[in-house]
Amino acid sequence: MLVPGFLLGFFVALSGPTPSFQIPQNIQLLLDARQYLQAEQIIQSELEHRPAWDVGYLLLAQIYSITGRHDLAERSALSAVRLKESLDGFMLLALASQRLNKINESIEWLEKAARRQPEYPEIYKLLGVNYALGGMLKESEKSFRRSVELDPKNWELHYLLGRSVYEADDLKNAEEAFQRAIEQSPSSVKTWTALGQVQERLHDRSLAEQSYRKALQLCGSQSRECAWPMLQMGFLTERQKGAREAEPFFRRAVAVRPDWAKPHFYLGKALVTLGELRDAQAALETAVRLDEGKSQYHYQLAQLYRRLKQTQKAKEHLTRYQALAELERKQKATVDLSTE
Repeated sequence: MLVPGFLLGFFVALSGPTPSFQIPQNIQLLLDARQYLQAEQIIQSELEHRPAWDVGYLLLAQIYSITGRHDLAERSALSAVRLKESLDGFMLLALASQRLNKINESIEWLEKAARRQPEYPEIYKLLGVNYALGGMLKESEKSFRRSVELDPKNWELHYLLGRSVYEADDLKNAEEAFQRAIEQSPSSVKTWTALGQVQERLHDRSLAEQSYRKALQLCGSQSRECAWPMLQMGFLTERQKGAREAEPFFRRAVAVRPDWAKPHFYLGKALVTLGELRDAQAALETAVRLDEGKSQYHYQLAQLYRRLKQTQKAKEHLTRYQALAELERKQKATVDLSTE
C-alpha cells in the first residue's frame, strides 16, 4: 500500500552528506536485481562471523519486509537497534509493527525516529497511515500535512492527504490535494480516480466521468490498476443508466483484477438486478471466497440463496452476516487509504 521506492527509502543520510551506512557491493548488486534469497543467505552467513554487524540486521529486516515476513523483519530490526540505534532501524520497526497491526508500537517507533530526524517526511507519512488505520482523522490529516510541507513535490504525499481529508468529508480540500498530486504526477491512475470520486460527491458527474476515463486512458484498460477506475465507472453508470449498462464495467474490472473481491461483488449485485441469478451466484460466491470478512457479501449471498430456494445455505450466510455486522459495529471505524 505504502511502499516507497527501492529499499523503502528508509536508508537515508542522518547528519550530513554521508549515508547512514554503506551496503557491500556484492549485496547491493543482488538487491538491485531483486535476488533477495541470495542476498539473505550471504547476509546470514556474514552475521555468523560478525554477530555485532548492525547493518546486516538492517538489511535482513529490509528483505523480510519486502518479502512479507513482517515478524522476522521486526525481530531483525530489533537486533539492529539493540546494537546501534538509528533512523533506519526505527523506521523498519515502525513499518513491521504496522504490518503486524501493532499500531501503537509503530507510532512509538516513529516518535523515536522523529526525535532523531524531525525533518524526514517519511516519518509523518507513516504516522499519517497509522492514525488513519486507527480512525484518528485529525491526527492523520495533521501528519500528512506535515509530510507535504517537508516534501511538497512528492505527489504521493498530496494523494494521501487527499484521501485522508476525503474520508473526513472535507471534499474541497480533498479536491485541492488531488489536483496538487496531479500537478506533480499527471500520469497517476489512482489520483485521477480519487479526483473523480470527489467530483462525483460534489455532484459534477460530467467531470467525474472525465477523470475516470482519463485514469482508464493512462492505465491502458488492461492492467491491474485499471480495476479501480473501471469499478467507479460502473458505479457512475449504474446510477445514471442502470445495471445493464454498468455490468460490462464490473465484468472488465473482474477480468483485469480477478483476485480483488469487490468487482466480483458488484458484478454479482448487478446480475441479481438483471435476473441472471446463476451467474450472480458464481460472482458472489467468488467475492466471499476472496474476502470472507465482509458482512455485506454474506448478506447479499444469503438473499440470493433464498431466491434460489437453497434454504440451508441462506441461513448459514445470514448467520455469518449477523456475526460480522455485530463485530463491525463494535470495532472502531478506520480510514481506508487503499483502494480495496
